[in-house]
Amino acid sequence: MNQKQILFVAFATCVSLIGCIENELPIPPREPSNAVIRAVSIGSNYSGQVHFDLDLGQEYPNTKDAWCLRFHFDGDSIWMDLNSSRYMRSAPLVLTQSETAFSENEVDAFNWTVNHPEGRTLEQLIENNEVTAIDLGRDPYNPIESLGSCRVQILEKSEEYVTLRSSVLLAESDSEIENNWDTITIFRDLSVSNVHFSLLNNQVVDIEPSTGLWDLYFTQYTTLISQGDDLPAIEYLVSGVLSHAEGVRVMQAESGSWEFWKEAEWPEEDLSSDWDVIGYDWKSYSLEEGAYSINQDLIYCVQTADEREFLLRFLDFYDDDGNAGLFTFETLER
Repeated sequence: MNQKQILFVAFATCVSLIGCIENELPIPPREPSNAVIRAVSIGSNYSGQVHFDLDLGQEYPNTKDAWCLRFHFDGDSIWMDLNSSRYMRSAPLVLTQSETAFSENEVDAFNWTVNHPEGRTLEQLIENNEVTAIDLGRDPYNPIESLGSCRVQILEKSEEYVTLRSSVLLAESDSEIENNWDTITIFRDLSVSNVHFSLLNNQVVDIEPSTGLWDLYFTQYTTLISQGDDLPAIEYLVSGVLSHAEGVRVMQAESGSWEFWKEAEWPEEDLSSDWDVIGYDWKSYSLEEGAYSINQDLIYCVQTADEREFLLRFLDFYDDDGNAGLFTFETLER
């Protein structure tokens, strides 16, 4: 099976699991309490991403094809994230393969992996001379189509910048790779937590608002579903909420009502810095009904970087026309 066939099967699996099916039905809205009702859209085709500020309800939107890599500078450590909303994947190469021509069958056999949805792993730390194969993922406007692939080599890194070069991954000759290198230096920006870079346009892009101006991230992302100890996890796209803003911690309440958590102490040990505590599974999809249902009893306790505390629960995932992709939720600062 070639790479395009593998990616098509993966995409078809995603569709069956998350239910990107036409004529999805709206859900009757819940009666609101005295909290604030917010609505954030990523589009009916899920092509958008939104950084969101809980306090003011400010949205900072971008499209999924606007960026490919995200760099987080932390002292002499630099982390590289993939844009998992497009099902981007990476595979390690050795330095001697930096200008080696690969066939499609050889690329298919690479040890491809995705970023973990709960947060960064040590494999995402970059090092000088490191070479990585990058699958650029799916086209947001035609998800059956691939955006292609490339190879990236880290030439130099410091606390203030990283210099890398990129070229084609699939090639018929080594000279084809050598003639297609693009080199760029990406500088640390102290005003943001992460610097975003597009391999499609070979440029740094302004995606993320300044640190402290956002708390949550509404997006599709790639998650991993366990099949048990003896089987590999299933990779598939979901639509949900991540909380990787610096200093944000989240707790999913296991019991207790909205009114209870307005007053009760939030256990310090239950507040987590994992990115996907809110995640996607506050909703579920019924193949029989062709619609999502929302678990409106799920309550999330969100503590921001400046230790403000917000209750959050979801009310709907549809707009007035029955199109999925509109997150309607209730928040209350206590």
